[in-house]
Amino acid sequence: MSKKESLEALYVDSSVLVALLAPGDRHHRYAVRLARADQRPMVTSSVSGVEIGRALGRRAAPASVQGAARELLDHCEIVDLTPEIRLRAIEVRPASVRSLDAIHVATALVAGINRFASFDARQRIAAEEMGMKLVGGST
Repeated sequence: MSKKESLEALYVDSSVLVALLAPGDRHHRYAVRLARADQRPMVTSSVSGVEIGRALGRRAAPASVQGAARELLDHCEIVDLTPEIRLRAIEVRPASVRSLDAIHVATALVAGINRFASFDARQRIAAEEMGMKLVGGST
């Protein structure tokens, strides 16, 4: 991803992606509007695949939704968890932020992405504290 593409991209965490897949999710309509309105590339961490799979499993999602999840991830740029991201995640503030949330924030930072979308309130606080522009509503 070039510097210009990074600046234009939108980092989305798994809460946004799950909301896109689940019509019953309280954030579904907003996530759909966000995805439609923002024609810029969506970027997420490789850990999102695990988080989405676990979330859909908890909801006993049918195979069609699981297939839609794979398709959705295929349309995102996936950033693998690197040593640099792991080290940066340790530095994410506030210190109370959960580990996976810190990994998402660190992934966006290392990828040079300034725009961050999440429905997780604690993660939004961390992203904002680390200097990112929040996109979308809060939880």
